[in-house]
Amino acid sequence: NKMIKNLLTSSALVLSFTLISFNAKAQENDINVMKQQSEVLKLNADLMHKKIDWEKEKQNNTKIQASVASLNKKSDNETDDYHSSKDPKDTAKDAKNAAKILKLTESANKDLERSNNKMIDIEGDIRKLEKKLEKLKYTVELKEK
Repeated sequence: NKMIKNLLTSSALVLSFTLISFNAKAQENDINVMKQQSEVLKLNADLMHKKIDWEKEKQNNTKIQASVASLNKKSDNETDDYHSSKDPKDTAKDAKNAAKILKLTESANKDLERSNNKMIDIEGDIRKLEKKLEKLKYTVELKEK
């Protein structure tokens, strides 16, 4: 009778330790899933910020493109219409104006190039974030099943 009691007691202890162990593993898995879900939320927020940055830069880029188009047209007209006149003062003034417009055009074209490069960089960041999200989404879905 005492042996049966000892056997039952030891069986109960083994069973309770087993249940505690399973419960700890389940909690650990829950914590890992929560960490990954938290990471997904953070990456989604980062992705939204990048998309907003891209839209802002796109608007800026559109303005710069309009400015560049206008300046390119002006510089074409200035250099095409440039004629040396008989009056040296007028010739110097015309040359100065043409040089000024060409300098402005060059600066605007550099701004446009920087804006285009910034948009390309942001697009690359967006792609990277989307890949990370896809991987995390896949692992979270697997662990939840």
